[in-house]
Amino acid sequence: MELRHLRYFIAAAQEEHFGRASDRLHVTRPAVSAMIADLESELRTPLFERLPHRVKLTAAGHWLLPRLQKVMCDLDDAIVTTKRVGLGRTGTLNVGYGSLTLLHSLFRAAIKQFRDTNPDITLSLFELATSAQPRALADGKIQAGFMHFGPDPALSCDKHGDSVLAQDQTVLEWIRIQSGELGVVVPADHPLAKRPSVALAELGNERFVVVPRSSISPGYGPLYSLCQKAGFEPQVVQEVASISSQLNLISVGMGVGLAVIGKNFTYPASLAVMPLVEVSYATSFVFGWVKGQRDPVLDRMIEIVKNLSEDC
Repeated sequence: MELRHLRYFIAAAQEEHFGRASDRLHVTRPAVSAMIADLESELRTPLFERLPHRVKLTAAGHWLLPRLQKVMCDLDDAIVTTKRVGLGRTGTLNVGYGSLTLLHSLFRAAIKQFRDTNPDITLSLFELATSAQPRALADGKIQAGFMHFGPDPALSCDKHGDSVLAQDQTVLEWIRIQSGELGVVVPADHPLAKRPSVALAELGNERFVVVPRSSISPGYGPLYSLCQKAGFEPQVVQEVASISSQLNLISVGMGVGLAVIGKNFTYPASLAVMPLVEVSYATSFVFGWVKGQRDPVLDRMIEIVKNLSEDC
């Protein structure tokens, strides 16, 4: 049984005439008659009663017609949707992001533009730390992610490129949205809050709130290394799991912290963020995906991020 058997049957059933069905299908009348006969032979039951000037459905034909019409309608819908997916006009896109990403204007602009220009694509956002995103990418939970990294030569050189993430050897392709530097975050009423910049040595008596597993904010190793170079041992008063928790605790006076600074990051008014002088700590904000796993829907987001990043 072929698809054309079903199309010929539906046309003949609707027209109740093999000749009119042949005109509709742009084939000869004998072709329609032969195709219907083949179908009846395969099903081992007559589908039409042949009358002198028309045909009409048998009981079996009446039972079959609505079911085939539904199948053909579903098939047509599937073909149309497949074409739209292939063109990136419909489908789904799962994107990861971390709490620091929420502070960057490009993220807000990219999400709004994608939703406005692709209303038929289902966009789902997953809050994931950068350290968790490579595994989510490898497992297919997300197709791309907004990620932040500390010093990494592979990420800090070119605007576009690829890098191996050591956690599970996931190879990423990425667009570097923006480079950043390290700053200090203090409560808005802190004595240092009005300063244009701060030397790390001036923080020797401060208590630090740290994110040990952050991929961008110095955890214990980098923090101790930087502070030791500045001549003191940091006093860590609180460990937190995310940058958002770090910022919240700093805002209520638990301590100070080191964080990324850049022109497109906007911190809450309850905090003051100043650059650290004489500290070399380059950061990268990237939009990344698994190398070789692009599709038309992801390409639409990549193009949006690429265009917006040119202004960063």
